Amino acid sequence: MLWKGATPAGGFWGLLAGTASSIGMWAWVKLSPGAIAYVALSSHASDMAQNMYRALWSWIVCVAVTVVVSVFTKARPEIELEGLVYGATRIPSEKQIPLIHRPSFWAVVVTVVFLALNYYFW
Repeated sequence: MLWKGATPAGGFWGLLAGTASSIGMWAWVKLSPGAIAYVALSSHASDMAQNMYRALWSWIVCVAVTVVVSVFTKARPEIELEGLVYGATRIPSEKQIPLIHRPSFWAVVVTVVFLALNYYFW
């Protein structure tokens, strides 16, 4: 969605490698509790910290494998990616839309109300 150089094979193998690495780290820690010092960078990490570090390592593996496989496989033409990938999609202009119908206007309104309520109820 964010990189037009990613290929279907890169996405598949990246997701597979990320999922496999997460399962592998989980099994490694279950079989050898001392392995948590390598996975979570601390031998005293809580369960939540272990999960966060395992997710981080899995994401790094996923992205690395996706990039490497995508570099060595043929990317789809940019015309096929229009509407699917951010860099290959023309973003429509909001100039002709009235201010009250623009998402950015409502984002500002919600932010101001949120801050006002937080200040009032603090």
